[in-house]
Amino acid sequence: MKINNGVKAFVVLLISTVYLIAFSQIGARAYDFMAGGGTFQPGTKIGSVTVENMTVEQAVEEVSKQVDQWFLGDYLQVSINDQNVVIGQDFFFIDIQKTVQDVLEGKSDSLSVEINKDVYDLLVKEELGDSYSTIDHEQLQQVLVDAVKAMANEQQYYVIQAFVKQELNTIAAETTITREFDQELLQKVINQIGTIHVPAQSQISVVELLGSHAEPNTPEINSVTSALYKTLLLTNFEIVERHTSLELPNEVELGYEASVIAGKSDLKWFNPNPSDYTISFTVTNNSFIVTVHGAPFLYTYDLKLSEQETYPPKQIKRYTSLLGEKEEKVVQDGKNGLFVKVSRIVKDLEGALLETEEIAEDFYPPVHKIIETGLLNPVTNSDTTPSESIIVEEGESVEESTTTERESESTNNEDQAVNESQDQQKTQDKQDGMWEKPTEQDVK
Repeated sequence: MKINNGVKAFVVLLISTVYLIAFSQIGARAYDFMAGGGTFQPGTKIGSVTVENMTVEQAVEEVSKQVDQWFLGDYLQVSINDQNVVIGQDFFFIDIQKTVQDVLEGKSDSLSVEINKDVYDLLVKEELGDSYSTIDHEQLQQVLVDAVKAMANEQQYYVIQAFVKQELNTIAAETTITREFDQELLQKVINQIGTIHVPAQSQISVVELLGSHAEPNTPEINSVTSALYKTLLLTNFEIVERHTSLELPNEVELGYEASVIAGKSDLKWFNPNPSDYTISFTVTNNSFIVTVHGAPFLYTYDLKLSEQETYPPKQIKRYTSLLGEKEEKVVQDGKNGLFVKVSRIVKDLEGALLETEEIAEDFYPPVHKIIETGLLNPVTNSDTTPSESIIVEEGESVEESTTTERESESTNNEDQAVNESQDQQKTQDKQDGMWEKPTEQDVK
Protein backbone atom coordinates (compact mmCIF):
# COMPACT_ATOMS: atom_id res chain seq x y z
CA MET A 1 0.00 0.00 0.00
CA LYS A 2 2.85 2.34 0.81
CA ILE A 3 4.47 1.48 -2.54
CA ASN A 4 1.34 2.43 -4.45
CA ASN A 5 1.11 5.80 -2.70
CA GLY A 6 4.76 6.49 -3.56
CA VAL A 7 4.19 5.71 -7.22
CA LYS A 8 1.17 7.93 -7.32
CA ALA A 9 3.09 10.79 -5.76
CA PHE A 10 5.93 10.33 -8.29
CA VAL A 11 3.54 10.39 -11.23
CA VAL A 12 1.84 13.53 -9.95
CA LEU A 13 5.17 15.28 -9.51
CA LEU A 14 6.34 14.20 -12.99
CA ILE A 15 3.20 15.48 -14.69
CA SER A 16 3.42 18.76 -12.81
CA THR A 17 7.05 19.23 -13.79
CA VAL A 18 6.38 18.55 -17.46
CA TYR A 19 3.41 20.90 -17.39
CA LEU A 20 5.39 23.70 -15.84
CA ILE A 21 8.29 23.32 -18.28
CA ALA A 22 6.01 23.14 -21.31
CA PHE A 23 3.94 26.07 -20.11
CA SER A 24 7.03 28.17 -19.57
CA GLN A 25 8.40 27.36 -23.02
CA ILE A 26 5.13 27.84 -24.88
CA GLY A 27 4.33 30.93 -22.84
CA ALA A 28 7.72 32.42 -23.62
CA ARG A 29 7.27 31.74 -27.33
CA ALA A 30 3.78 33.22 -27.30
CA TYR A 31 4.97 36.26 -25.40
CA ASP A 32 7.90 36.78 -27.77
CA PHE A 33 5.62 36.40 -30.78
CA MET A 34 3.05 38.88 -29.40
CA ALA A 35 5.70 41.28 -28.16
CA GLY A 36 7.25 41.29 -31.58
CA GLY A 37 3.99 42.30 -33.13
CA GLY A 38 3.17 38.69 -34.15
CA THR A 39 6.26 38.29 -36.36
CA PHE A 40 8.84 35.51 -36.76
CA GLN A 41 12.22 35.81 -35.10
CA PRO A 42 15.40 36.59 -37.07
CA GLY A 43 16.89 33.55 -38.82
CA THR A 44 13.54 31.91 -39.52
CA LYS A 45 13.51 30.37 -43.01
CA ILE A 46 11.24 28.13 -45.06
CA GLY A 47 13.22 26.42 -47.79
CA SER A 48 15.32 29.20 -49.28
CA VAL A 49 12.79 31.90 -48.27
CA THR A 50 13.53 34.13 -45.27
CA VAL A 51 10.40 34.97 -43.23
CA GLU A 52 11.95 36.77 -40.28
CA ASN A 53 9.99 39.76 -38.96
CA MET A 54 6.92 38.62 -40.95
CA THR A 55 3.49 37.77 -39.66
CA VAL A 56 1.94 34.40 -40.48
CA GLU A 57 -0.15 35.94 -43.25
CA GLN A 58 2.87 37.75 -44.69
CA ALA A 59 4.96 34.58 -44.52
CA VAL A 60 2.30 32.55 -46.35
CA GLU A 61 2.06 35.19 -49.06
CA GLU A 62 5.83 35.51 -49.46
CA VAL A 63 6.45 31.76 -49.55
CA SER A 64 3.67 31.27 -52.11
CA LYS A 65 5.15 34.00 -54.28
CA GLN A 66 8.67 32.54 -54.09
CA VAL A 67 7.44 29.00 -54.86
CA ASP A 68 5.64 30.23 -57.98
CA GLN A 69 8.72 32.13 -59.14
CA TRP A 70 10.96 29.13 -58.47
CA PHE A 71 8.89 26.85 -60.70
CA LEU A 72 8.78 29.51 -63.42
CA GLY A 73 12.58 29.33 -63.53
CA ASP A 74 12.42 25.68 -64.72
CA TYR A 75 15.03 24.77 -62.12
CA LEU A 76 13.92 21.13 -61.93
CA GLN A 77 14.35 18.92 -65.03
CA VAL A 78 14.64 15.21 -65.79
CA SER A 79 16.31 13.87 -68.93
CA ILE A 80 14.08 11.20 -70.49
CA ASN A 81 14.84 9.75 -73.91
CA ASP A 82 17.49 12.43 -74.48
CA GLN A 83 14.91 15.16 -73.87
CA ASN A 84 14.83 17.46 -70.85
CA VAL A 85 11.39 17.27 -69.26
CA VAL A 86 10.57 20.24 -67.02
CA ILE A 87 9.00 19.18 -63.72
CA GLY A 88 6.32 21.78 -63.05
CA GLN A 89 4.39 22.78 -59.95
CA ASP A 90 1.46 20.56 -60.95
CA PHE A 91 3.64 17.52 -60.13
CA PHE A 92 3.32 18.33 -56.41
CA PHE A 93 0.95 19.09 -53.56
CA ILE A 94 2.53 21.93 -51.54
CA ASP A 95 0.86 22.86 -48.23
CA ILE A 96 2.27 26.31 -47.54
CA GLN A 97 -0.20 27.14 -44.74
CA LYS A 98 0.81 24.05 -42.76
CA THR A 99 4.48 24.73 -43.41
CA VAL A 100 4.27 28.26 -41.99
CA GLN A 101 2.33 27.13 -38.94
CA ASP A 102 4.83 24.37 -38.12
CA VAL A 103 7.99 26.38 -38.67
CA LEU A 104 10.26 26.78 -35.64
CA GLU A 105 11.23 30.26 -34.56
CA GLY A 106 14.74 31.22 -35.63
CA LYS A 107 15.23 27.94 -37.51
CA SER A 108 15.27 26.78 -41.13
CA ASP A 109 12.52 24.45 -42.18
CA SER A 110 11.46 22.83 -45.45
CA LEU A 111 8.21 22.99 -47.35
CA SER A 112 5.49 20.41 -46.81
CA VAL A 113 5.56 18.64 -50.22
CA GLU A 114 4.00 15.48 -51.65
CA ILE A 115 3.97 14.03 -55.18
CA ASN A 116 0.82 14.42 -57.25
CA LYS A 117 0.85 10.81 -58.40
CA ASP A 118 -1.89 11.28 -60.99
CA VAL A 119 0.10 13.93 -62.86
CA TYR A 120 3.37 12.06 -62.32
CA ASP A 121 2.09 8.76 -63.69
CA LEU A 122 0.40 10.42 -66.67
CA LEU A 123 3.38 12.43 -67.87
CA VAL A 124 6.19 10.02 -66.98
CA LYS A 125 4.41 7.04 -68.52
CA GLU A 126 3.87 9.04 -71.68
CA GLU A 127 7.59 9.77 -71.94
CA LEU A 128 8.92 6.36 -70.90
CA GLY A 129 6.45 4.03 -72.57
CA ASP A 130 7.36 0.39 -71.91
CA SER A 131 10.42 1.49 -69.93
CA TYR A 132 8.17 2.82 -67.15
CA SER A 133 8.33 -0.46 -65.22
CA THR A 134 12.15 -0.46 -65.19
CA ILE A 135 12.36 2.72 -63.09
CA ASP A 136 12.50 2.92 -59.29
CA HIS A 137 9.75 5.52 -58.99
CA GLU A 138 9.89 5.81 -55.21
CA GLN A 139 13.52 6.85 -55.42
CA LEU A 140 12.85 9.29 -58.26
CA GLN A 141 9.85 10.84 -56.51
CA GLN A 142 11.81 11.28 -53.29
CA VAL A 143 14.61 13.07 -55.16
CA LEU A 144 12.09 15.42 -56.79
CA VAL A 145 10.35 16.14 -53.47
CA ASP A 146 13.67 16.89 -51.75
CA ALA A 147 14.61 19.27 -54.56
CA VAL A 148 11.36 21.22 -54.15
CA LYS A 149 11.70 21.32 -50.37
CA ALA A 150 15.13 22.90 -50.64
CA MET A 151 14.14 25.29 -53.48
CA ALA A 152 17.79 25.80 -54.40
CA ASN A 153 18.29 28.65 -56.87
CA GLU A 154 20.27 26.57 -59.36
CA GLN A 155 19.50 24.23 -62.22
CA GLN A 156 18.96 20.64 -61.11
CA TYR A 157 19.15 17.99 -63.84
CA TYR A 158 18.47 14.32 -63.27
CA VAL A 159 18.92 11.51 -65.80
CA ILE A 160 16.26 8.82 -65.79
CA GLN A 161 18.83 6.02 -66.30
CA ALA A 162 20.16 6.74 -62.81
CA PHE A 163 16.88 5.47 -61.37
CA VAL A 164 16.76 2.07 -63.09
CA LYS A 165 15.91 -0.65 -60.59
CA GLN A 166 19.03 -2.30 -59.21
CA GLU A 167 17.69 -5.81 -59.76
CA LEU A 168 17.60 -5.07 -63.50
CA ASN A 169 21.32 -4.35 -63.66
CA THR A 170 22.15 -7.52 -65.57
CA ILE A 171 23.13 -7.88 -69.24
CA ALA A 172 22.87 -4.61 -71.16
CA ALA A 173 24.58 -5.85 -74.36
CA GLU A 174 26.33 -9.00 -75.53
CA THR A 175 28.22 -10.32 -78.57
CA THR A 176 29.20 -13.90 -79.35
CA ILE A 177 32.01 -14.62 -81.82
CA THR A 178 32.14 -18.18 -83.15
CA ARG A 179 35.26 -19.33 -84.98
CA GLU A 180 38.35 -21.43 -84.49
CA PHE A 181 41.06 -19.81 -82.38
CA ASP A 182 43.87 -20.66 -80.02
CA GLN A 183 41.94 -20.78 -76.77
CA GLU A 184 45.04 -20.65 -74.58
CA LEU A 185 46.50 -17.56 -76.25
CA LEU A 186 43.12 -15.83 -76.35
CA GLN A 187 42.60 -16.49 -72.65
CA LYS A 188 46.03 -15.00 -71.96
CA VAL A 189 45.02 -11.71 -73.62
CA ILE A 190 41.72 -11.69 -71.72
CA ASN A 191 43.56 -12.20 -68.43
CA GLN A 192 45.79 -9.24 -69.26
CA ILE A 193 42.77 -7.00 -69.82
CA GLY A 194 40.62 -8.44 -67.03
CA THR A 195 37.08 -7.29 -66.29
CA ILE A 196 36.71 -3.72 -67.52
CA HIS A 197 35.07 -1.30 -65.10
CA VAL A 198 33.45 1.61 -66.95
CA PRO A 199 32.51 4.39 -64.49
CA ALA A 200 29.75 6.85 -65.29
CA GLN A 201 30.77 9.84 -67.41
CA SER A 202 34.25 8.42 -68.04
CA GLN A 203 36.55 7.38 -70.90
CA ILE A 204 38.32 4.03 -71.27
CA SER A 205 41.45 3.18 -73.31
CA VAL A 206 42.35 -0.37 -74.38
CA VAL A 207 46.04 0.55 -74.68
CA GLU A 208 46.01 1.57 -71.03
CA LEU A 209 44.28 -1.69 -70.11
CA LEU A 210 46.82 -3.81 -72.00
CA GLY A 211 49.87 -1.81 -71.00
CA SER A 212 53.05 -3.12 -72.62
CA HIS A 213 51.15 -6.06 -74.12
CA ALA A 214 49.55 -3.76 -76.71
CA GLU A 215 52.72 -3.56 -78.82
CA PRO A 216 52.41 -6.77 -80.91
CA ASN A 217 49.39 -6.76 -83.20
CA THR A 218 48.67 -10.47 -82.70
CA PRO A 219 45.61 -12.37 -83.97
CA GLU A 220 44.45 -12.86 -80.38
CA ILE A 221 44.58 -9.13 -79.60
CA ASN A 222 42.80 -8.42 -82.88
CA SER A 223 40.06 -10.90 -81.97
CA VAL A 224 39.52 -9.40 -78.52
CA THR A 225 39.59 -5.73 -79.51
CA SER A 226 37.38 -6.24 -82.56
CA ALA A 227 34.80 -8.24 -80.60
CA LEU A 228 34.88 -5.55 -77.92
CA TYR A 229 34.37 -2.82 -80.54
CA LYS A 230 31.38 -4.64 -82.03
CA THR A 231 29.84 -4.99 -78.56
CA LEU A 232 30.34 -1.29 -77.79
CA LEU A 233 28.36 -0.44 -80.93
CA LEU A 234 25.38 -2.25 -79.39
CA THR A 235 25.29 0.33 -76.58
CA ASN A 236 24.98 4.10 -76.41
CA PHE A 237 28.69 4.40 -75.60
CA GLU A 238 30.48 6.95 -77.76
CA ILE A 239 33.48 5.73 -79.77
CA VAL A 240 36.25 8.29 -79.24
CA GLU A 241 39.10 6.62 -81.15
CA ARG A 242 39.29 3.58 -83.42
CA HIS A 243 41.67 2.50 -86.21
CA THR A 244 41.89 -0.08 -88.99
CA SER A 245 44.84 -1.73 -90.72
CA LEU A 246 45.84 -1.61 -94.39
CA GLU A 247 44.72 -5.23 -94.68
CA LEU A 248 41.74 -6.84 -92.96
CA PRO A 249 43.05 -9.53 -90.57
CA ASN A 250 41.75 -13.01 -91.31
CA GLU A 251 40.36 -13.39 -87.79
CA VAL A 252 38.29 -10.17 -87.94
CA GLU A 253 34.85 -9.62 -89.46
CA LEU A 254 34.61 -6.85 -92.06
CA GLY A 255 33.36 -3.62 -90.49
CA TYR A 256 34.40 -4.41 -86.93
CA GLU A 257 38.19 -4.22 -86.89
CA ALA A 258 39.78 -2.23 -84.08
CA SER A 259 43.56 -2.17 -84.43
CA VAL A 260 45.38 -1.56 -81.14
CA ILE A 261 49.14 -0.95 -81.11
CA ALA A 262 50.83 0.97 -78.30
CA GLY A 263 51.99 4.38 -79.47
CA LYS A 264 50.21 4.05 -82.82
CA SER A 265 46.55 3.18 -82.49
CA ASP A 266 44.02 2.74 -79.70
CA LEU A 267 40.38 1.91 -79.03
CA LYS A 268 38.74 4.48 -76.74
CA TRP A 269 35.13 5.01 -75.76
CA PHE A 270 33.11 7.25 -73.45
CA ASN A 271 30.27 6.21 -71.13
CA PRO A 272 27.70 9.07 -71.19
CA ASN A 273 25.37 7.36 -68.72
CA PRO A 274 24.94 8.29 -65.04
CA SER A 275 25.54 4.68 -63.98
CA ASP A 276 28.58 2.41 -64.03
CA TYR A 277 29.02 -0.62 -66.28
CA THR A 278 31.34 -3.61 -66.37
CA ILE A 279 32.54 -5.56 -69.42
CA SER A 280 33.53 -9.22 -69.10
CA PHE A 281 35.00 -11.79 -71.50
CA THR A 282 34.18 -15.50 -71.63
CA VAL A 283 35.94 -18.17 -73.70
CA THR A 284 34.30 -21.52 -74.42
CA ASN A 285 35.25 -24.29 -76.86
CA ASN A 286 34.51 -22.44 -80.11
CA SER A 287 32.95 -19.22 -78.84
CA PHE A 288 34.17 -15.93 -77.49
CA ILE A 289 31.58 -13.86 -75.60
CA VAL A 290 31.79 -10.17 -74.66
CA THR A 291 29.15 -9.01 -72.16
CA VAL A 292 28.26 -5.52 -70.91
CA HIS A 293 26.71 -5.65 -67.42
CA GLY A 294 24.69 -2.77 -66.01
CA ALA A 295 21.45 -0.86 -66.23
CA PRO A 296 19.45 -1.61 -69.39
CA PHE A 297 19.37 1.10 -72.02
CA LEU A 298 16.18 2.97 -72.86
CA TYR A 299 16.77 2.25 -76.55
CA THR A 300 17.81 -0.83 -78.49
CA TYR A 301 20.79 -0.73 -80.83
CA ASP A 302 21.30 -2.83 -83.96
CA LEU A 303 24.12 -2.81 -86.51
CA LYS A 304 23.87 -2.64 -90.28
CA LEU A 305 26.57 -3.24 -92.90
CA SER A 306 25.80 -1.67 -96.28
CA GLU A 307 27.37 -0.71 -99.63
CA GLN A 308 29.84 -3.59 -99.48
CA GLU A 309 32.17 -3.59 -102.48
CA THR A 310 35.10 -5.69 -103.64
CA TYR A 311 38.05 -4.46 -105.73
CA PRO A 312 40.04 -7.16 -107.56
CA PRO A 313 43.83 -6.85 -107.40
CA LYS A 314 46.02 -6.09 -110.39
CA GLN A 315 48.86 -8.28 -111.59
CA ILE A 316 52.32 -6.78 -111.55
CA LYS A 317 55.24 -8.34 -113.48
CA ARG A 318 58.82 -7.64 -112.56
CA TYR A 319 61.50 -8.57 -115.06
CA THR A 320 64.71 -9.86 -113.59
CA SER A 321 67.91 -11.33 -114.99
CA LEU A 322 68.05 -13.78 -112.11
CA LEU A 323 65.38 -15.95 -113.76
CA GLY A 324 65.30 -17.72 -117.10
CA GLU A 325 63.24 -16.42 -120.03
CA LYS A 326 60.15 -18.48 -119.26
CA GLU A 327 60.63 -18.79 -115.53
CA GLU A 328 58.17 -17.09 -113.16
CA LYS A 329 58.00 -16.72 -109.41
CA VAL A 330 55.08 -15.32 -107.36
CA VAL A 331 56.57 -12.82 -104.95
CA GLN A 332 53.27 -11.64 -103.45
CA ASP A 333 49.79 -13.12 -103.71
CA GLY A 334 46.98 -10.75 -104.60
CA LYS A 335 44.12 -9.91 -102.27
CA ASN A 336 40.81 -8.20 -102.99
CA GLY A 337 40.24 -4.67 -101.77
CA LEU A 338 37.16 -4.17 -99.58
CA PHE A 339 34.76 -1.40 -98.63
CA VAL A 340 31.83 -1.34 -96.21
CA LYS A 341 29.70 1.26 -94.44
CA VAL A 342 28.77 0.59 -90.79
CA SER A 343 25.60 2.13 -89.30
CA ARG A 344 23.93 1.90 -85.89
CA ILE A 345 20.13 1.58 -85.88
CA VAL A 346 18.46 3.14 -82.82
CA LYS A 347 14.94 2.02 -81.89
CA ASP A 348 12.67 2.48 -78.91
CA LEU A 349 11.50 -0.51 -76.88
CA GLU A 350 8.43 -0.80 -79.08
CA GLY A 351 10.60 -1.23 -82.18
CA ALA A 352 9.96 2.19 -83.73
CA LEU A 353 12.95 3.59 -85.63
CA LEU A 354 14.39 6.68 -83.96
CA GLU A 355 17.72 7.23 -85.70
CA THR A 356 20.22 5.73 -88.12
CA GLU A 357 23.70 6.76 -87.06
CA GLU A 358 26.61 6.38 -89.50
CA ILE A 359 29.53 4.97 -87.55
CA ALA A 360 32.33 4.38 -90.06
CA GLU A 361 33.34 3.69 -93.65
CA ASP A 362 36.06 1.04 -93.77
CA PHE A 363 38.23 0.74 -96.88
CA TYR A 364 41.02 -1.77 -97.47
CA PRO A 365 42.94 -1.23 -100.75
CA PRO A 366 43.62 -4.30 -102.90
CA VAL A 367 46.96 -6.05 -102.52
CA HIS A 368 48.36 -6.51 -106.03
CA LYS A 369 49.80 -9.83 -107.14
CA ILE A 370 53.52 -9.52 -107.92
CA ILE A 371 55.22 -11.97 -110.29
CA GLU A 372 58.91 -12.03 -111.14
CA THR A 373 59.84 -13.34 -114.60
CA GLY A 374 62.96 -13.64 -116.69
CA LEU A 375 63.96 -11.05 -119.29
CA LEU A 376 62.42 -11.45 -122.75
CA ASN A 377 64.58 -12.21 -125.76
CA PRO A 378 63.78 -9.36 -128.24
CA VAL A 379 64.41 -11.59 -131.28
CA THR A 380 62.38 -14.63 -130.34
CA ASN A 381 59.57 -12.67 -128.72
CA SER A 382 59.08 -9.84 -131.23
CA ASP A 383 55.62 -11.13 -132.12
CA THR A 384 54.48 -11.48 -128.54
CA THR A 385 51.18 -9.77 -127.89
CA PRO A 386 51.38 -7.24 -125.05
CA SER A 387 49.61 -8.48 -121.92
CA GLU A 388 47.14 -6.54 -119.84
CA SER A 389 49.39 -6.82 -116.81
CA ILE A 390 51.31 -3.93 -115.39
CA ILE A 391 54.91 -4.36 -116.55
CA VAL A 392 57.68 -2.94 -114.42
CA GLU A 393 61.28 -2.84 -115.67
CA GLU A 394 63.99 -4.46 -113.67
CA GLY A 395 65.05 -2.43 -110.67
CA GLU A 396 61.87 -0.35 -110.48
CA SER A 397 59.71 -0.46 -107.37
CA VAL A 398 55.96 -0.68 -107.12
CA GLU A 399 54.16 1.54 -104.67
CA GLU A 400 50.59 0.46 -103.94
CA SER A 401 48.19 3.32 -103.35
CA THR A 402 46.26 3.41 -100.10
CA THR A 403 43.95 6.19 -101.08
CA THR A 404 40.27 5.92 -100.29
CA GLU A 405 39.15 8.06 -103.21
CA ARG A 406 37.31 5.23 -104.90
CA GLU A 407 35.44 7.48 -107.28
CA SER A 408 38.59 8.49 -109.17
CA GLU A 409 39.80 4.93 -109.70
CA SER A 410 37.84 4.20 -112.87
CA THR A 411 38.77 7.60 -114.36
CA ASN A 412 42.46 7.01 -113.66
CA ASN A 413 42.27 3.60 -115.29
CA GLU A 414 40.67 5.07 -118.39
CA ASP A 415 43.33 7.81 -118.60
CA GLN A 416 46.05 5.22 -118.22
CA ALA A 417 44.55 3.10 -121.01
CA VAL A 418 44.34 6.14 -123.31
CA ASN A 419 47.94 7.11 -122.58
CA GLU A 420 49.14 3.56 -123.22
CA SER A 421 47.23 3.49 -126.50
CA GLN A 422 48.75 6.79 -127.58
CA ASP A 423 52.25 5.59 -126.66
CA GLN A 424 51.76 2.40 -128.63
CA GLN A 425 50.53 4.39 -131.66
CA LYS A 426 53.57 6.69 -131.53
CA THR A 427 55.88 3.69 -131.33
CA GLN A 428 54.15 2.06 -134.28
CA ASP A 429 54.46 5.28 -136.32
CA LYS A 430 58.18 5.41 -135.65
CA GLN A 431 58.58 1.78 -136.65
CA ASP A 432 56.60 2.38 -139.87
CA GLY A 433 58.86 5.34 -140.68
CA MET A 434 61.97 3.23 -140.25
CA TRP A 435 60.84 0.66 -142.84
CA GLU A 436 59.18 3.05 -145.30
CA LYS A 437 60.01 2.44 -148.99
CA PRO A 438 62.30 5.28 -150.30
CA THR A 439 60.97 7.54 -153.06
CA GLU A 440 62.72 8.24 -156.36
CA GLN A 441 63.75 11.65 -155.03
CA ASP A 442 65.41 9.97 -152.04
CA VAL A 443 67.29 7.61 -154.37
CA LYS A 444 68.59 10.51 -156.44
